[in-house]
Amino acid sequence: MISRFENVSEIDAKPAPRGAEPSWPAFALALLLLVLALLVSPYSIDKVVALHRWRATAHLIAYGLQVSIGMMIMLTLVRRKRLNLQFRAVFPTNRQFAASISVVILSLVFAVMLAEGLARALQLPFKPKWAPSENPLAKFDPELGWSYVPSKSVTQQFGANHREIPMYFDDLGCRVPSPGYHPDRSAPTALFVGDSFTFGHGVTYEESFAGRLANRPDFPFQVVNLGVQAYGTDQSLLLLKRQFKKFNTKLVVFTFTSPQIGRNEVYDRRLQFPDGLFLGTKPMFALNSNDSLYLARHPVELRAYSYSHLWAALKIVQLRFGPPPGVRLTRAIINDMKSFVESNGARFVVVDWYADEAFPWGLDVNVVYPSANPPREWDAWTIPGDGHPDASAHLYVSDLIAKKVQNDLATTTGTPNSAPQQRKW
Repeated sequence: MISRFENVSEIDAKPAPRGAEPSWPAFALALLLLVLALLVSPYSIDKVVALHRWRATAHLIAYGLQVSIGMMIMLTLVRRKRLNLQFRAVFPTNRQFAASISVVILSLVFAVMLAEGLARALQLPFKPKWAPSENPLAKFDPELGWSYVPSKSVTQQFGANHREIPMYFDDLGCRVPSPGYHPDRSAPTALFVGDSFTFGHGVTYEESFAGRLANRPDFPFQVVNLGVQAYGTDQSLLLLKRQFKKFNTKLVVFTFTSPQIGRNEVYDRRLQFPDGLFLGTKPMFALNSNDSLYLARHPVELRAYSYSHLWAALKIVQLRFGPPPGVRLTRAIINDMKSFVESNGARFVVVDWYADEAFPWGLDVNVVYPSANPPREWDAWTIPGDGHPDASAHLYVSDLIAKKVQNDLATTTGTPNSAPQQRKW
């Protein structure tokens, strides 16, 4: 009998299988800490936050965090049995652990949904307060984002002195010197593409560098101005391809400004200017793994654009405090522009207005650098209260472009540089 009771006691003393010590919690925690250590590395910080002059200090802090996390990983592995026992004490069964994780995940999802709902109810992060100067001149364009209204005439005020500037457009939406003016489609033509600098923001047509070249007797081509305010390089490329074969194009002059790099990286310009009231989104290119270019997104009108307000807010923070955009995409777009122009038998010239930005042009790109060795007054040649170049700056740039084209012609034809070139291309 005694033996029988002893056997029963031994059976009752055996622990339940579900209380057995798990082996994975400590290793899972160590893995999570390792991921965290990688996320706080200086390399990762530089990709997320642009600290500029404080970056070196941030690197020291990041290295300190990595060392601390490394010590925590070692302690976790050394004390893994104790951690595993504590884990089982908190979560007696795997079902309870799974339920707790589910509650945490659902709570996070609910918090995100609540934040998204509040952002939509408060109409954040976009609060349109001002309309860009191109809006009265333009319409939504499903290929380009926006383009100028054909045959329109508008007078606007620019700068601190509210100077009135008349602007006229032909049947293609190109800026022209007077109402009813139409370029000769058969004449040898130079197409000028770019943003507001090419368009001649804040100056008359005759004062813009394109207008001045059109009136120079030694400039050998008819001038057509395809510049559009606030355009990225991507939009200039698409507009050029749309209009190129409508003219007897012999030369394309593309004006590059450094803000285009940032424009090329966004689909919605409100991410850069949350207070702006724009006509729609813009096209956006992307790169394949072999750096070839493809059109990733087409423009849509803002009233038809569906987006996450929470994601937009995070994107705005990233654009403001993150690292500046790289030049790979912009360079690929310009290379595509150059290849298109030259494959169609025309010359390609770039005007790099901010040469001090040191954009990495290749040796095969014909570049004019207005600000490389400018006159002493160059920095003052801006529209008061606006910042765009004034008539003096446009005159200086027109002289540089004319000289570049004449030198290229002289190299090709053997004509001396001093001889005026006639419109024979």
